[in-house]
Amino acid sequence: MRSFRGDSRLVQPPARGWLVLSIVLVLAGLGFLGLFGYEQYGYLRSDRYYMELQQTAQTGAPAGETGSKIDFAALQAINPDTAAWLEMPGLSLALPVVQAQDNQTWLHQGFDGQPSPEGCLFFGVSSGEEPELYRVIYGHNLHTGSMFSGLTAYREAAFFQDYPTFTLCTPQGDETWQIFSCHDATDTEELYRTERTSGEDYDAFVATLKAASLYDTGIEVPQGAQVLTLSTCSTSYGSGLDRFVVHAFRVC
Repeated sequence: MRSFRGDSRLVQPPARGWLVLSIVLVLAGLGFLGLFGYEQYGYLRSDRYYMELQQTAQTGAPAGETGSKIDFAALQAINPDTAAWLEMPGLSLALPVVQAQDNQTWLHQGFDGQPSPEGCLFFGVSSGEEPELYRVIYGHNLHTGSMFSGLTAYREAAFFQDYPTFTLCTPQGDETWQIFSCHDATDTEELYRTERTSGEDYDAFVATLKAASLYDTGIEVPQGAQVLTLSTCSTSYGSGLDRFVVHAFRVC
């Protein structure tokens, strides 16, 4: 009696289809690794560049003898938009700040004008009769820990107690700024509007910034004080509109 074994061609897997699928998966994996490697190279290049820039910026002279301890002539030769140099020792942060003509360019462009995943710290566009009265500095929150990533350490009152001030160096001289408030925000809030004029309305606005703090810093802000807001994303993993901000006023 003849047994029926069926047509083996119907039960064998389509070898060519599996081969094609395997090749596609391998190529996709290689592509992903390539993009990941390129991105990491971008971070490494940017970190190295900013470390070298710190050496370029230091004059070695005490603040006051040359107006600033930062060599702004050297920085402005690299980037004419150089406006300041921010130092926050508690965050191991020492970086240039440029004056933006818009609030997008420096998000993905380094101080040297080259594309960069770290971007550059920048003053938001400021206008009005008193552009220096209230300003915002923007910076990325990155998984590498660079730029403004460390700013969220100010969520803890203990960290504020250890590092309540920072230095903003400018071509006119080096300034000390006193932090008075730290809190979460969204980028649609009133605090991002920089067109301010000194007076009762301005002082009331500054009072709302102090009241929003996650904890009481115990710091009183003088009327009419120059205020600077440092702003970054709440997390390094794409936080949408969520921001973390630190507010400070100029002491001297």
